Amino acid sequence: MYGKIMVAVDGSKNADLALAEAVQIAMACGSEIAVVHVIDNSYLKCNPLFIGTDELHTALRADGEALLKAACDLVEAQDIPCTTRLIDEPAAMGDISTVVEQAAQEGCAELLVIGTHGRHGMHRLLLGSVAEGLVHHTKLPVLLVRA
Repeated sequence: MYGKIMVAVDGSKNADLALAEAVQIAMACGSEIAVVHVIDNSYLKCNPLFIGTDELHTALRADGEALLKAACDLVEAQDIPCTTRLIDEPAAMGDISTVVEQAAQEGCAELLVIGTHGRHGMHRLLLGSVAEGLVHHTKLPVLLVRA
């Protein structure tokens, strides 16, 4: 049914649950899994000359690489083929959903799995939502996994 499933991870419990669900689907369908992590560069919007930016970026990149390795190790432990992609581009500033959608299209994903907080009302308005952005803009099937 789905040859390639893409899962977006960010280190949250929601993302862990989304990955676990993607693994179950991949096992049932014989799919491969692509895991993507987007480094949120929105801190550059505040002050691109902020002292310590290089150190912060290095730490965010290392964290992203560790997240991807852990996710792929979990997937491969189930004998499911896994690829990873760390997205570290200025285009990701504040528009992570668009970047994830583009990665899914470039990677020929047939299903996009993402965790969601399930927030509503003012919380959703104030915090925004990568999941909501994906649901409203992508043509790919999207599976939202609530924590």
